[in-house]
Amino acid sequence: MEKHLERFKGEEYRDINKLKEAFRKKLSEVPPTMEYVRNLILDAKLLFRILTDPNFELSKEAKEDFTAALWYFIEKKDRIPDWLPIIGYWDDYKVIKYVKEKHKEEIDKYFQETKFFIANYF
Repeated sequence: MEKHLERFKGEEYRDINKLKEAFRKKLSEVPPTMEYVRNLILDAKLLFRILTDPNFELSKEAKEDFTAALWYFIEKKDRIPDWLPIIGYWDDYKVIKYVKEKHKEEIDKYFQETKFFIANYF
């Protein structure tokens, strides 16, 4: 999974405003038709929420991985192109899940420090 993330860790992917715009556009294009796709959307929103929360100090490694995973999700022509029926988002799901598991302690810390959390906030 790390090799899939590396592609999106360059300087051109560090602009958080560009990420916000592209992420919201991608969410509007993804039909939550299958359970794993719904889980993908919720997990991607969670990573995005933590990444963009100005009141939470995210580690540098987690910030890079969250950003890279979100850009992987946004990219339509990744390992399995998103336009392929049924399986198009499977690789996106696996990458997001991998990053979520890799940074479980960081995510747990976020929930401990955040008093109010609404899962589907936008």
